[in-house]
Amino acid sequence: MTIEFYEHSETKNPKYLVIFLHGYGANGENLINLWHEFNYALPDAHYISPNAIEPWEGGFPNSYQWFTLYKGVDRLGLVEAAHHIKNANKTLEKFIAEQLTRFNLGVEKLFLVGFSQGAMMAIYQGLIASQKPAGIISFSGRLILPEMVGEKIISKPEICLIHGEQDSVLPLENFIEAKKLLEIHKIEHESHQIPHLDHSIDIHGIRLAQQFVKKQIKKF
Repeated sequence: MTIEFYEHSETKNPKYLVIFLHGYGANGENLINLWHEFNYALPDAHYISPNAIEPWEGGFPNSYQWFTLYKGVDRLGLVEAAHHIKNANKTLEKFIAEQLTRFNLGVEKLFLVGFSQGAMMAIYQGLIASQKPAGIISFSGRLILPEMVGEKIISKPEICLIHGEQDSVLPLENFIEAKKLLEIHKIEHESHQIPHLDHSIDIHGIRLAQQFVKKQIKKF
């Protein structure tokens, strides 16, 4: 299938690729403007924000989802919609591979940045990738480990968790659970909870993401 996407770049020969993954019921345009903030940390990157793979089951036009939520995802991560998540990841993985090839970049030059359901996909894709991406940033997300849906962890990229303490959509317990699971699986990560923030991305979260990106590129 063909995935529609939005993109922006300030360079003709990017050294990094940043892919933004939007949340449930949104679209790629919702996040592409983040390129401007991330560009302070990565001025030599190309930025892409795709629409998710399915029309949103809520019915609004130009709204998309990575996988259905009508099947339910319980707080322990036992997912009734496992095959939807795996299928979504296969499509996303193919899209990422095509974009990396387009710019002649390796996976090690890829940053995945997700919000809410997009954050679930970003972490899942990072853990199941055949090679370790440069980094994963999760805004207001939750962790669905590959093993929870019958897959295996293949790579262990560095992950940055950013979550509002007043998140009314994915409460802070999802953030706490994600930290514990990453520690159990010995996956390097940093975590930041932002006081008074609901289910959104604020400037403080963006600054934390910029700092994380700068740390990662220093490792090259």
